[in-house]
Amino acid sequence: MRLRDLHYVWLFALVGCVPDFDTDLSQIAEVRVLAIAATPAEASPRQAVRIDALVVGPEGEATPAVDWRVCLARKPLTQLGAVNPDCLAPRPPADAVQELPPGPSAELTLNEDVCKSFGPLRPAPMAGEPAGRPVDPDVTGGFYQPLVGTLGEVQTLGAVRITCDPANVNRDQALEYKQRYRPNEAPRIASLAVAGEPVDEDAVTEVPLGAAPIRVDWDECPKESACGDGLCTAFEDKTTCAEDCTTSTGCTGAEPYVWYDRDNQRVAPRHEGISVAWYTSNGRFENEQTGLDEAEAQRRQDTQNVWHPARSGSATIWVVIRDTRGGITWRTYRFAIR
Repeated sequence: MRLRDLHYVWLFALVGCVPDFDTDLSQIAEVRVLAIAATPAEASPRQAVRIDALVVGPEGEATPAVDWRVCLARKPLTQLGAVNPDCLAPRPPADAVQELPPGPSAELTLNEDVCKSFGPLRPAPMAGEPAGRPVDPDVTGGFYQPLVGTLGEVQTLGAVRITCDPANVNRDQALEYKQRYRPNEAPRIASLAVAGEPVDEDAVTEVPLGAAPIRVDWDECPKESACGDGLCTAFEDKTTCAEDCTTSTGCTGAEPYVWYDRDNQRVAPRHEGISVAWYTSNGRFENEQTGLDEAEAQRRQDTQNVWHPARSGSATIWVVIRDTRGGITWRTYRFAIR
């Protein structure tokens, strides 16, 4: 099996693979899985989740069936990498994975013990291993349920961020975290412009042959909670603001959130960063990926690139947007190059 890792640094550590820097990943020359997205972007134990794959080819979006696995096996303490290698085996042990029906999407329900297997709670010891210890969080303080999507001979990794109560905190910190933390909402592209002109996702846009500056914008997120703004944010719940929290909805931009800062032993505010991956069936992009770090994303809601179509004729662009808490969405745009 070949393993294709897409813009997740932690996934490159999975099998110690080194990306081929001579390959421009923005060019679509074969059918590929570009991204795997979970809805909701963050889920609790026993919550239902839908997973979707963005499968594309030189002629546009493709719909071949993806074979899905949910990785159930916890990585042994003695092994390097992000997930248990059994999850990637051609014939994995029956208790290592949960097979899902093949297709462009699938549905699963998170295991009730997912915060023990992949989160901050201490798991039962594995056979032949010392006493279990919690999984280390990522740089945002988050934990993830790994997923594997296989198309042909290529495996693509995805993940669902899981909501788990912080471990080893005092009562006041646990209460503060519960009051202020809200599950991640995936970012969404608000608009795309090429050479300063807005692009309609539902139409074919004409673009002259030659280098074209391109810009993508996403929603601006409020910096403070306010009942009545349509967003269920920190300190708001069904009791304090039923208007916003009857159905929990977060901001579809770079969200403010809190995490437990273990170095300073406190619940601290943070802000998501945003990355955008660019792909095209015609030509290339000046940068395969652009975006904003946590500080920049508090001031701006856009990122820019330059598209270099290679020839006249039809073209498709796929724009995949991610936040640093693991939320992913995408949009597809069609063009006629004149």
